[in-house]
Amino acid sequence: MLKLLAGWGCIMDSDQATAKPIADDLIASLEHWRETKRGKKGTISANVFCAGLYVTEYLGGKYPLQRSDYLADSQVRGASGATAKNILSRHGEDRDFLKEGGRTSRMTKEVAVEIVDLLDKHPRSDDLRRLPLDELAAVARTLQAWFVDQIKVEYFGKQRIKAEFSPTTPMKLVVSALLKSAQERGGNTAGAVAQHLVGAKLALRFPKLEISNDSYTTADVQTSRPGDFLVGDTAFHVTMSPSQPLFEGRCKSNRKAGFRSRVLVPESRLAAAAQLADLARLGDYVAVQSVEDFVGTNVEEMAGFREQEIRSHLRLLLDTYNHRVAGVESDPSLLIELPENL
Repeated sequence: MLKLLAGWGCIMDSDQATAKPIADDLIASLEHWRETKRGKKGTISANVFCAGLYVTEYLGGKYPLQRSDYLADSQVRGASGATAKNILSRHGEDRDFLKEGGRTSRMTKEVAVEIVDLLDKHPRSDDLRRLPLDELAAVARTLQAWFVDQIKVEYFGKQRIKAEFSPTTPMKLVVSALLKSAQERGGNTAGAVAQHLVGAKLALRFPKLEISNDSYTTADVQTSRPGDFLVGDTAFHVTMSPSQPLFEGRCKSNRKAGFRSRVLVPESRLAAAAQLADLARLGDYVAVQSVEDFVGTNVEEMAGFREQEIRSHLRLLLDTYNHRVAGVESDPSLLIELPENL
């Protein structure tokens, strides 16, 4: 197995300062090399960057690298989904990556050889040879961080939300599948998807009204808005994790300002949200509903509960969602991939 270098996190600033000019020059060459790996559609296989993760892992302990140092008989030594996941996690990236980590692809081995060859032929190769081990580790860590950034941009940044469903599936379950897929991404993805699905639903339901469209990270206080959305005198609050401050703070402020409140949460948190509303003595003043029901049922209603119409309205919902997301979010991975059967 490829042994992770636990000491990398303890590299001294002075070592990094010494290593930085060398790492910067190597990265400049890697950036040029990266562009040679793009396919006709402008994409780069994730296996390219897997190879970089592994090579830089070995580089942290030795240079120059012999083939036996980083290659096994048919693959990069120690390559696996678990190893790739551990390396990414060490750089703060915890989203699900390739299950095999490039282990089963011949490309990974070929690219690893290319990367080592690039290092060996680089004008800075002699400088690498002369570096003490701690400074070599600093260079390797910087290069590995670059490869992690490429994975964030070229892989995660281009992976849309996916969920398997058919037009015959109740729309409530379709929304549930989308939220589950988003939750598997980790971070704030599910919250962003829930907010924009609600926004898309409101935009379709009330086409003559201007439904606000803000990025997920835009706080209510920044825009002086009473909630994520305001329709008539009702403030909508969309959250994956209902909390006491939401009811004690935002909802009570809505009530004092003359607004009605509707809190939308995942189906699994519906009972908890209702209890929090009661504890805040707002049970008779705040409507609590699941995102799945709020969005899904409305699609079916607008389609007149006819299957063929539901199909077209579901596509319209997802198209509207993607249009709104593209307009305010910098992360394209929040977009939803439309199923071919729509």
